[in-house]
Amino acid sequence: MEEKVIIEGKSGEKSRGQAMEDGLRWFSYHFFRPFLWFFTHLHISPNSLTIIGMAFACASGYLIAKGKIPYAAILFALSGVFDIIDGYVAKTTGNVTVFGSFLDSFSDRISDAAIYIGLSIYYLERSQGLYVGVALSLLVMSFLISYVRARAESLGATGKAGIMARGPRFLVLGFGLFFNGLGNWILKAVSWVLFALLLETLVERIVKVWRELEGSK
Repeated sequence: MEEKVIIEGKSGEKSRGQAMEDGLRWFSYHFFRPFLWFFTHLHISPNSLTIIGMAFACASGYLIAKGKIPYAAILFALSGVFDIIDGYVAKTTGNVTVFGSFLDSFSDRISDAAIYIGLSIYYLERSQGLYVGVALSLLVMSFLISYVRARAESLGATGKAGIMARGPRFLVLGFGLFFNGLGNWILKAVSWVLFALLLETLVERIVKVWRELEGSK
């Protein structure tokens, strides 16, 4: 997903979400290896690939807002592909940098905002206020989950608990976008599933950080 400089917490343990995300990354690297190898020989910087992925996510959010969900799903998938490519290229070419890690995290937040804001506009245009609230709640919780981890790690805690790391969130939301054509209820159902799992992850991370920091006294 990026040129990341990974900071482990005190325990170094992986959450369920982290383990799932690592598994997804391993599968992607091996299944798409020929495709990824091609990008390592294009002499495109990993940071440029990160920006391209962010642009795809922003375009996907725009199409969601316009109600063009099938096209949005395709661009959403492409944003995920580039999120994988940039990290692979950075590691393969030895171009892992601290700024690359910062840019990747920044692009993740912009991408999340574009998708969830697009989703909220989509429901707003259809006068479905409840789901506007759900979409905005997903945006807030996804930001808070990332913030809790970043803040926890700055204090020496782990902050990786919960099942909804970014990789699993991407898969669940992608499922809703791709299959929404079978019925508008699918994306709504996926939104509620995400709401519940993101809330669980946020609470679990806060509790874990509290236990680690209070236990260190």
